[in-house]
Amino acid sequence: MDEGTAAAYGLFGREDAVRLVRDVLDRGGSAVAIAEPGLGKSSLLKVANQLAQRRGRRVLSVMPTQFDRGLPFAGLAELVNQCAEGVEDRLPGPQRRALAVALQRAEPDERGVDALAVPLAVRTLLTQLGEAEPVTLIVDDLQWLDQASVGSLAFALRNVDPRRISVVVASRPDPDAGADLIRVLAEPRQELVLAPLPDWAIGQLLRLRLGRRWTPPMSAGVARASGGNPFLALMIAQAMQSDLSKWRWGAQQGSDPIFPIPPSLAGLLAEKVSLLPEDAREVLLLVSAAGRLTVAQLQRIVEEARLRSALEAASDWDVATVGAGAVVAFTHPLLASAMYDGAAPEDRRRTHRVLAEKLEDPVERARHRSKSITAPDEMVAAELERAAEISRGRGAQQLAGELLEAAALATPTDIETTESLRRWLLAVDIYLGAGDALAARAALEKSSALAGSPAQHAQVLLRQGRLADDLRDARPRAEDAFRLASAGSEARAEILQELSEYHRMEGHGRLALRLTQMAVAEAVALQRPDIQLVALNQRQNLERLWGLDRPDETLREIEELVEGSALELSAAEWAWARGFHASWDDESAERYTRDGIVRTIEVGRYGDLSGLYICLILNLIRGSKVREARAALDEADRSGAWANGRGLQENMARILIHEYAGDLDEARALALGAAARSRASGLTYWLAGFLAQVGFVETSARNWQAALEPLRELAQIFASTKMVDLEQLLWPVDYADAALQVGALDEIETAVSLLRRQGTAGRSEAHVAADRCQALLMAARGDVDGALAELRRIVDLKGSECPFEAGRSRLALGQVYRRAGYKGMAVETLNAAAAVFEELGIPRWAERARDEASRSGLHPTTSALTETERRVAELVGAGRSNQEAAAELFLSVKTVEANLTRVYRKLSVRSRTELANHLNKELL
Repeated sequence: MDEGTAAAYGLFGREDAVRLVRDVLDRGGSAVAIAEPGLGKSSLLKVANQLAQRRGRRVLSVMPTQFDRGLPFAGLAELVNQCAEGVEDRLPGPQRRALAVALQRAEPDERGVDALAVPLAVRTLLTQLGEAEPVTLIVDDLQWLDQASVGSLAFALRNVDPRRISVVVASRPDPDAGADLIRVLAEPRQELVLAPLPDWAIGQLLRLRLGRRWTPPMSAGVARASGGNPFLALMIAQAMQSDLSKWRWGAQQGSDPIFPIPPSLAGLLAEKVSLLPEDAREVLLLVSAAGRLTVAQLQRIVEEARLRSALEAASDWDVATVGAGAVVAFTHPLLASAMYDGAAPEDRRRTHRVLAEKLEDPVERARHRSKSITAPDEMVAAELERAAEISRGRGAQQLAGELLEAAALATPTDIETTESLRRWLLAVDIYLGAGDALAARAALEKSSALAGSPAQHAQVLLRQGRLADDLRDARPRAEDAFRLASAGSEARAEILQELSEYHRMEGHGRLALRLTQMAVAEAVALQRPDIQLVALNQRQNLERLWGLDRPDETLREIEELVEGSALELSAAEWAWARGFHASWDDESAERYTRDGIVRTIEVGRYGDLSGLYICLILNLIRGSKVREARAALDEADRSGAWANGRGLQENMARILIHEYAGDLDEARALALGAAARSRASGLTYWLAGFLAQVGFVETSARNWQAALEPLRELAQIFASTKMVDLEQLLWPVDYADAALQVGALDEIETAVSLLRRQGTAGRSEAHVAADRCQALLMAARGDVDGALAELRRIVDLKGSECPFEAGRSRLALGQVYRRAGYKGMAVETLNAAAAVFEELGIPRWAERARDEASRSGLHPTTSALTETERRVAELVGAGRSNQEAAAELFLSVKTVEANLTRVYRKLSVRSRTELANHLNKELL
């Protein structure tokens, strides 16, 4: 069999589609098939399944129905059930438990399941399967996949290896259907739209499925009647082969009279299911309303003999069959829709009442109960709220929000609106926690009219502020909420904390500090140590950034609170308190942060990971541990730290890694984009951070004017906000460097002043950096001897600066040596600086130091080489091959090649011949 021929699989007119699927399976990536109902997307995916298996790929297929959308993790359950038994046992503990709870194999505990735990479990599971063998994931009718499964799969498939995990999905032409999942599918992502089939293809299909009697003239009429829709064509042809008197259609005027033309596909299917025996219709209505039922579940609802007769009739009519796991499934999803839509409203309500009484899962019972009523009912509303809490505990946040919306709608509001409003606001909070701002806004809009009392209006305003796109819109709403909130309420403490954060982001440090002190007092009075811990962390943050009060005393308060509280406080908040503002040489900071990451993962609080990883990456960058910082970023990617999409924290982390590792173009693009978003949203604090990164990128690239522009703006922000520190970034050093290169000496004095303020606020390394910049200014103004003395003193201060800044001090000393005419000392010092930068993995600064050395006028010598580099150079210069040199030095060939590359660069030679000539000249 030629597997490349679509006809070999019963597909006609779909050669291009099959070819595309084969390409994805062979080369990796993903495919998305879009088609109207009945055009054959499910048939195409069945072929994709066969092709994948023929290539030795493990196939996981998910085929949801219209009624699965309300079942949390229904699609995920279908996927996991296809994995080998016990495969979940290899998952980390919190992920294993979260998956078991989500799939109703375990009961949630009082802590519930973190929103990221299930998506992480799915990614770990798929990754492990992909490592063992190539995997193909097939998802049919994506538009019906439940939102919890969509979110989990969308997260799990981010950044997968497309050669190990290929994905083929099919959906109806709805731009919102599974958009989150489609957006993350691996490249190359192929998209195809299935068009109606030509007449010849319909004829081939009918002859294959229904026999040779469907000659081209006969099949051509069916093709015209169906509009090229293969499913509809089969339905028409089957109807013509049955007793036509049972089909209540008349020939339409202008149509070929020998073909009974149905009004639509929906009408045709409705006719088909209406002809089923009554018992079959009753049983299949139960199945369509439930989404999926097993024979065992139906046996608890329907008498045995009636059930057997009903299932036999459904099979005889090719409407439904009993499949794997004794699940009753419709032969086509459209038949399920036809069965449900064709039932009378009172029959549907009665069916939902039966399911609400007979099903075991409380979430499903509540869902069916809500569909069985026609007027608000508090008992039903309460049941829906309990179901929402259960769904939230299972990690199905989106469904929990939808159930709460249903509960709010089911709550009587003719006398009192408090309960309905409370449920609406709970739905808003859950949507916010799940990152679905669109659903949160829609729910909040529906709830706003129910707010009557000032306290209720305060709750609505608080959430409106959280949903605002612009900080300048959010803060006034929070201020209005504060004025309306009841004194001594938890809402008031939360509002104070949020107002403090808003003002910090706008650069109003002193006001933010007053607000957070009020929040601490309110939290203490309410005996809410969790709010108190967040507020104390904010207070320490403000005290350090603005040089106010006594941050070390605040840190001691945090330690006492954590040690003395009986509650389980956030490990992330504690690690942040100890690690975020630690100095570059505080070895405990990294330990505290890594321990916080471990404990956070152990308890399954994955939403806290983004803050912890940016803290860790900052710790490592401050200590000049660039390679370790890159490894931490990779670890963060694997752990799902940035699960909610590329936010400002993730941007900052990636910029730091790219700029130090020398990928300046990528760092620049990220920093400029993040700065623009921060500016547009009124986030002055974040804007300052990204302007500092743009300045460092351009300084690293030696684009002096381009560096000055953002750094001047940053200096103005510091002047207007009275900030003294910016997460320990020594950005004024870059400001002084760029100003020196363009001769703006007055601006160097401004940079020195900024560093002095930072040093006075407790950053001793800022004082050393200020002394270095002052020395460079002295040299620029002619006092070269004074500058040399000061720079030599700084270089001799061991441990006063992080290794990167110490390298910059050597670079500065070498520059002034060269200016003073001490060429030999300049080259030696500059080469030493280059060696420091190379060792740290900061190539652009090593290149700058070498370029400075080359400007000294002295020919580079082997004194710039390490011992290994010198020995490699001598052997290669003497005529040895790389292999011979490796054998003689007991090194790998790869190591010899790497050393030889550095030798060429340091000695400014380009070939073995030039290297030999250079070494000979040095001997002379």
